[in-house]
Amino acid sequence: MTGYDAAFLYDEKPDEPQHTLKVSIWGPEASAAYTLARTRTFIRSRLHRLELLRWRAVRVPLDLYHPVWIEDRDLDLGHHVRRRAVPRPGGRDELCEEISDIASRPLDPKRPLWELWMLEGYEGDKVVAVLKMSHALADGAASKRLLEMLYADQPFELEDLDERAHPTDDPQLDAHPWAGEGEAPPSGWTLFKDAARDRARAVTLELPRVGRTTRAVQRALHNSPIARLYHGRRISLLNSPPTPFSGPPPSAKRAFHFATIPLGEVCEVGRALDCTVTDVVLATVAGALRRYLGHHRALPGLPILAHMPASIRTAEEAGEWGNRITARPLSLPTHIADPVERLRASSEIVREAKEDLRRRQGANVEDWLRWLPPYAAKGIGTLARTFVRMRPHFPGGITVTSVRGPERALHAPGGPVENLISVGHVKYVAGLNCTVWSYDGKLNFGLYACADAVPDLALLSDLIARSFEDLRKAAEKESTRLEPSRSRNTT
Repeated sequence: MTGYDAAFLYDEKPDEPQHTLKVSIWGPEASAAYTLARTRTFIRSRLHRLELLRWRAVRVPLDLYHPVWIEDRDLDLGHHVRRRAVPRPGGRDELCEEISDIASRPLDPKRPLWELWMLEGYEGDKVVAVLKMSHALADGAASKRLLEMLYADQPFELEDLDERAHPTDDPQLDAHPWAGEGEAPPSGWTLFKDAARDRARAVTLELPRVGRTTRAVQRALHNSPIARLYHGRRISLLNSPPTPFSGPPPSAKRAFHFATIPLGEVCEVGRALDCTVTDVVLATVAGALRRYLGHHRALPGLPILAHMPASIRTAEEAGEWGNRITARPLSLPTHIADPVERLRASSEIVREAKEDLRRRQGANVEDWLRWLPPYAAKGIGTLARTFVRMRPHFPGGITVTSVRGPERALHAPGGPVENLISVGHVKYVAGLNCTVWSYDGKLNFGLYACADAVPDLALLSDLIARSFEDLRKAAEKESTRLEPSRSRNTT
């Protein structure tokens, strides 16, 4: 694995589990056809095409280089695929409490780093599949690919699960279904030899290449600085005002919640005010946090710090697992009361961040972490975490991620998946994670935080919906006001 993937394993701490959640709400037909045994058969039928679910991490002797993935020959689906009941009355809050409890428990590092929990009894008789997996396995783009390969893009017969893999369009895949074979752990000498080879390649080829790219980017930025599109108030990592989300998570107890709004309405707002879906997402989150902080009498007069991850995958890396992302700090405009002005500020902030991302291609911190040896990658993480913990009121922020999910409904055994929600992890510089995924005409805001730091995450979830409704109504009024001038400009 790369150094950036390995960093999630190095950063795994009792109060900072490094896993993500993918929550699939099965529709009535799939829920009616569900049994735990059938689900395990379904997962087994997919393992031949989802090698990352077969991987187990093995450390290299003396930490000469980063851990390696091997296929686990003792993969036990009885351990990895389990069931729980959603407490009555089985509504959204009860579902989120169960998911929060699942998220609060670490993965077993001696096994493949994933679990699939089948939650029964949501909204009466629906089933919810919660995939918990280490962030080292996949980022947002890779997770989307994983789910599209796990589920089907069209209905299939339940009989296809009877002791054989579900047929696909690829005869090579179907000719070799996974039947429980794995590989023995490599010997210490093999690990040491391969690690020495990989480290030599990183030191002699990859790090010098990244260094040359970084110097070229720095010269280009010096000669032609990035234009400032956003002229409002700005903050940085060290001068951001404190919020309830600041500082490292005080415990391993996690809270999960989600809100869903129609994607079509989001697109209408974007068209009315010439903005993107990401702009609307950022403005909606800023509006919800403004209300939330105001409720707690903690609303600062400045923006608050946000981190927005973005994919840096190249076309050649599109089919790879693991992580190819970077993050940009943003001044989240929670200080702006007017929804339309907040959206316009968000649009400028996002456009500026995208231009910065484009100009720094190949020279991000994550490009360095990908090839640094273990002692350097661990040292950076340790120093950063120590710095944060030495400052009880460290001005951390929130992570806001926007991912284009599957555009059409995916299918579980027996019927379609009704909805799909995703959340990332909580890190020491961002105590709240808001992961926004689109799915089949819906836009889902997944919220994830330390339960001790944010004990009322359900309130913030409700405020997401209220914030968007305020924005939608304001955009409608603004569009009506601007319509006469637009008509004159087109004539």
